Amino acid sequence: MKASKAPTIQSKTWNAYRNQVIAAITDVEVLIRQLDKGINSEVLAEEVAAHMGMEIDTPEAYEALLKLVKAARPIAQEGLRRTREDQGGQYALLLL
Repeated sequence: MKASKAPTIQSKTWNAYRNQVIAAITDVEVLIRQLDKGINSEVLAEEVAAHMGMEIDTPEAYEALLKLVKAARPIAQEGLRRTREDQGGQYALLLL
C-alpha cells in the first residue's frame, strides 16, 4: 500500500488502520527494547511503514503517518507496560 492511499479519519476503515499502526509500533518498540536502544518518532514512522509494507510516496503522506505515530506511540507504550506487568516482566513476541 502507498502511504498516500492510507485511510483518513473520515474513512470507514480508519479504526482498523489505526489499530494496525499501533500494533506495528508495538512490534518495533519491542525489537528496539530487546536491542537496548532508543528510537525517535521519525525513524519509528519509517520502521512502522516498513513493518506494514507501506511505501511512503509523498511528503504529505509521511507527515500524516508521522503525526499518527506520534499520537499512537503512548498507546502502544502503555500496552507494553501493562503486558510486562501482567506477564511478570516478560513480553511474548509472536514470530510469523
